[in-house]
Amino acid sequence: MSGAEEPVSGRAALAAQLGLLQAGLRQRGKTQKAAVEEVNRRRRRAAGRPEDLAWPRKDGGVDLSLQAVNDWFPKQKGSKEPSVPADFEDLWSLVAVMLEWTTQLTDKRSVGSLRYDWNKLYEDAQRGTGLDEKVRTYLQAVRKVAEQHPHPGIPSWAAPPLAEVYVRQRTTLLARDGRDASRGDDDSAAAGSGPRVNVEVEPAEAVFRKADRVCVLIAGPGCGKSTLLRTRLGEAAGEWLDGAGSAGKSGAAVPVWVSARSLVGEETQVPDALAAATRNLSRYGRHPELDAARFLERPCTGAHWQLLVDGLDELPNASDRRAVLEKLANAVAEDPPLYRCVVATRPLAGNELNVLDCVLGRQAPHYDLQPFTPGDLRTYTEKYFGTRWQQEEATRRAQQFTAALLSASLAELARTPLMSFMLCQLYLTDPERPPPNGRTAVYEAFTDLIYEGNESKRVADSHEKAIKNFVEGLQTVRARREADKAAREVHEQLPELIDYLAHQWRRRPGHRGSAVATLASHKTLRRPGKVHPQLWDAFLEDLLRHTGLLVHHEDGLSFPHQTLLEYHAARHAARHLHARRHTLNYLFLSLWRNKDPSYLGFLLDQLLTPRDDQISEETKARLEDPTTSGERRFDFLVQQVRLRTNLPAESTAQQLAQYAADSTIAPYRRSAAAETLVIVDVERGAALLETLAADTDFYYAGRVSAARALTGVDLERGVRLLEKIATNPNPYLPYLHVELRIPAAEALAEVDLERGAALLETLATDTDFYAGRLSTARALARVDADRGVALLETLATDPTFHIEDRISVATEVARVDLERGVRLFETLATDPTQILHYQMAAVRALAGLDLERGVRLFETLATDTTDDFIRWVVTKNKMKVKRAARVPETRTTEPILNDPTLNPLDRVTAGEALAKVDAERAVRILETLATDPTLDITIRMDAAKALARVDFVQGDPLISDITLEMAGGHY
Repeated sequence: MSGAEEPVSGRAALAAQLGLLQAGLRQRGKTQKAAVEEVNRRRRRAAGRPEDLAWPRKDGGVDLSLQAVNDWFPKQKGSKEPSVPADFEDLWSLVAVMLEWTTQLTDKRSVGSLRYDWNKLYEDAQRGTGLDEKVRTYLQAVRKVAEQHPHPGIPSWAAPPLAEVYVRQRTTLLARDGRDASRGDDDSAAAGSGPRVNVEVEPAEAVFRKADRVCVLIAGPGCGKSTLLRTRLGEAAGEWLDGAGSAGKSGAAVPVWVSARSLVGEETQVPDALAAATRNLSRYGRHPELDAARFLERPCTGAHWQLLVDGLDELPNASDRRAVLEKLANAVAEDPPLYRCVVATRPLAGNELNVLDCVLGRQAPHYDLQPFTPGDLRTYTEKYFGTRWQQEEATRRAQQFTAALLSASLAELARTPLMSFMLCQLYLTDPERPPPNGRTAVYEAFTDLIYEGNESKRVADSHEKAIKNFVEGLQTVRARREADKAAREVHEQLPELIDYLAHQWRRRPGHRGSAVATLASHKTLRRPGKVHPQLWDAFLEDLLRHTGLLVHHEDGLSFPHQTLLEYHAARHAARHLHARRHTLNYLFLSLWRNKDPSYLGFLLDQLLTPRDDQISEETKARLEDPTTSGERRFDFLVQQVRLRTNLPAESTAQQLAQYAADSTIAPYRRSAAAETLVIVDVERGAALLETLAADTDFYYAGRVSAARALTGVDLERGVRLLEKIATNPNPYLPYLHVELRIPAAEALAEVDLERGAALLETLATDTDFYAGRLSTARALARVDADRGVALLETLATDPTFHIEDRISVATEVARVDLERGVRLFETLATDPTQILHYQMAAVRALAGLDLERGVRLFETLATDTTDDFIRWVVTKNKMKVKRAARVPETRTTEPILNDPTLNPLDRVTAGEALAKVDAERAVRILETLATDPTLDITIRMDAAKALARVDFVQGDPLISDITLEMAGGHY
């Protein structure tokens, strides 16, 4: 760990507070030695001994040693770390005297409060900077859990460790106003005249490093939310256990996975739910459980608990979901901040998530977890197949597999991580079998594979053995006969019972009982009279577990994924004619307003499956009813086709084609209709995509999107269109050429790297393309780092560009190649044609990437000039960047700044008082307060003036800056 990252340890925090008391004593003309002598007199008097007669500990006495006490206090820099008293009562006896002498003990209430605060300091000092053994034991169990693949494996081939096949996903920050011009949501976009909103994509893991106290992670069913949380658990546990985790780093976090279900109920507090989550790890360690009280304090000094809340959407109603969110928001909003929280959920209707904003007083960011890109899908498939075959063979098979998915119109669906997992599992079982036709068919094949076709697990033998053991536990012939009959009836009905269980759990998700308790309500399931309830329950659980369709989760048997529960629940809802009729009538009461498209798709597939009734035909007729139309019908069609629900092909294609050709609806809906139509009717969809992409009156982002989608079914036609868009912008709207041509060229690079990169390079070197050259070079760097960075380097030295753009480009170069970036910054900072303001901006940008190199360049500039004013400006900027680098760490780790009993003015006073024993630390406290934008400006000025009294060179520039700010200038 570098010196810059070293955290303030618990013992250093204790020593610092003792140092403040020591400074207070000196202000009153008293000494630490006198305080120790007073403590010893009081202790002797309490023991009934003469108060002036020494009673050293070697003689069984209670006297404090002056030398031992000296070791508790702050030391000079470079000396050994302060020691911790062996007993809190020793510490408190001294502190109480010092508090009395500094008039801080005023009444019994203050004694109790201060004793509690000092005891907390003492406990932190004993714990040290790292995690205590209990938390490390918890993390060891967490790491074991996270190593396991979250979904069951196939016969003869267990699912590989998650890390071997995991492919990292991406997130985008969702707009909170519900409008997005990039989709054509507003009039300007619809007319093709508005600026495209560029959505920044970042690694999904970045959400766990955000400074926000609550972040929301949103994605559809099977899109990888739970797996991402599991991966975070494992990686964070590994960092702490392997020594890479540091409490000194801003944002250091110990993660805890918790189900949203466990947070339901007014009686359940957040620490209780967290403690319950650790109890569920008992299979993975000797004693991984943490008490609820442990979650009322930090994991260690400088760190916080990171709550990974999963399954919010699985709660039964909006009121429960809002209550859980409110509970979490209030927990994270309290000071001192113990928690940060990431909430994972499917999209929720209405404004349910807004309760977070209300409690926090600001918007909680929402992040959209992106599905696999086509490249991610290839990578995932190659990794998965690589667990069975050599890499060359795995790559060849992965190419064949993805081509087969494309032909079967499953490529889009396979971008959902859970679906790609199941399809890979099915392929490994029988590589010659063609992909299933639709989502329900995938789930049916997968569950059959796990249960019916799982010869390696010998499910039938396991069930027979369970029945035999169950029956032989009884002693009379009649009891055995009744038990055997009941057991075989259950065994015969197992598939139907599992469907029933899923249906019951889905109906009442907030009141979910155990599997066997739920099955007790099934009308055909009867426990034999001579069988003890516990024996019967254990037998049922054995049968269910051996099917492989249910797995052990933290709260007992459960389905491996919510979509598997939905699949089985839909089977139950359509189990016979009466149930199908009831489901059909109920479903179409609110079909177009249904808020659960995943379950709806499974239900429709069940109803559309032909049986010896007319239900499938009636369902088809209602879906084709021309009297229903509008946006809700459109959304329904797009959702269900993309889920690969087997809607009537011809009528669905006709409706989508009509939407795609309808110029009266929102342009982004037309694009979506054409892209969706490809799944149902490739030729008709491809023709419409080509029409939209070639239409110069169509909104620009839609043209690029249509051409990109066309490459998925006809590569050459799509590529030609992307090239045409990138090279021939709308001649009537020339100012849009930048925003239109760059995305088209970048989209081209996604499917044909060489052609796309070459086109981007051409645009970036076109001097007539001034406004877009920088953006194009950045796009080129995203698809071809070497060529892109070389081009950025050229542009950074181009005097025709504004200096601020050149500094920005140099920063991007430095992030990829620091040495090349440093050379650019040096060139910009020493350019005599630039004004001093921009020269300083260039060096500050360098310091933001490499503080040492930036400071060195400042020093060179100060040495090379004879102008006193320039030297003063350079020195001031050097101090500013060094301060900016120090302040975040100080704000996170300094005990005085994080002490909830101190108000801002108290912190200013404490910081200045500390200067007498630790001037360097006092400077850091005061400069942090003086630059804190959340504080009132008068308090910041007080801090700056106090800093100037401690260190005039550091404080005076801040007084000038704050004075300017007060006068309406810029800080």
